[in-house]
Amino acid sequence: MQITGIVAEYNPFHNGHQYHIGQTKALQESDGIIAVMSGNFTQRGEAAVFDKWTRAEMALRCGVDLVLELPVAFAVRSAGYFAKGAVLSLAATGVVSHLSCGVESQSTNQLQQLAQFLSDETPQYQQVLQQYLQQGLSYPSARQKALSALHIDGAEQLQTPNNILALHYLQTIQQESLPITPVFISRLGDYNDTAIPQISQGFASASAIRRLLCQENSLWQEQVPRPVAQLIHEQLQQGYLPMQNQNFEQILFALLRRSTPDLLSDIIETAEGLENRIYTAAHQTHTLEDLCSAIKSKRYTYTRIQRILIHLLLNFTAQYAAEQPAYLRVLGFNQTGQKILKEMKKHCTLPIIIRPARQRHQLDQQAQLMLALDCRATNLYDLGYALPSLRTYNRDLLKMPVQV
Repeated sequence: MQITGIVAEYNPFHNGHQYHIGQTKALQESDGIIAVMSGNFTQRGEAAVFDKWTRAEMALRCGVDLVLELPVAFAVRSAGYFAKGAVLSLAATGVVSHLSCGVESQSTNQLQQLAQFLSDETPQYQQVLQQYLQQGLSYPSARQKALSALHIDGAEQLQTPNNILALHYLQTIQQESLPITPVFISRLGDYNDTAIPQISQGFASASAIRRLLCQENSLWQEQVPRPVAQLIHEQLQQGYLPMQNQNFEQILFALLRRSTPDLLSDIIETAEGLENRIYTAAHQTHTLEDLCSAIKSKRYTYTRIQRILIHLLLNFTAQYAAEQPAYLRVLGFNQTGQKILKEMKKHCTLPIIIRPARQRHQLDQQAQLMLALDCRATNLYDLGYALPSLRTYNRDLLKMPVQV
């Protein structure tokens, strides 16, 4: 069985995602598609606009056969951790032969060469990189400048998010010697563009669609496949309004204002004095937007600040950090996905979780910690709903995978 893997957030699933799946099927003959998808919080440090089961169903109704969850321990980390966790999850299935990723690059050979170079960094590169980091630049900016300073071909391609993620996918494949072949699909449109393009100009970004949803602007309906629009309407009718970080504003300020810099420094990726910057800003600002803007600097990007705030919300400390996934959590599947699961059980190198309440006690200590963080994320995510009846507890343990 040959299966193609996709790493996604589907936040929400839109026409561009359907195009990606269609192009993947046209270019790569396979027996099915597995998507590894972020859960209720995303890599940019944002609450997903709809919960993970709803977004999994969107994908299943639009061409994906099996959806696995990328554990929170990877889903809300920087690009390198996110990519490594996702690719290792796909490899652990034992059935994925290809990885399809959308890129802005028109020269995928250069991406391959960059990945090879960065997988075996030279002392000269490390020295130049450190010089730029010492100037206060963020790691992505310092990396690009170091590559440019050394005249490494393709350095300019690391200015776009999908290229950066593709680079990390390639690095993981190379460093771990994984038998996975990358398939590159040229992306149409800017993933972070909040404008709505004309049909001839490409697809609206997920960011633009989320903004329309939060503004109750019906134009979002034109930017998503019909089955997705139907699911979103059902969610809205049931009171599951689009989730956003502002729903957690008071909780976050309460956590920040009762904390000390020492306590904040225990939160993962909060170090080097950043805890003091966050502590001071939390006592001088009143909204999340103002808070992030006050903390943001040349070194600390807005996205990194958002991620750290989500880490704080989840109490994501070093004990939950992981170098590789400890299980494969099934969020949903169709009939083809069910066949894939049967094949996976013959080859998979990690436990497959379908009934977490029953299976959690069979996991080792590291896997139990990873699952506990996933469960905590859902419990806290559900507190963001306006309707008290939707603020459920332990939904992560009790809910079965979606079947379509």
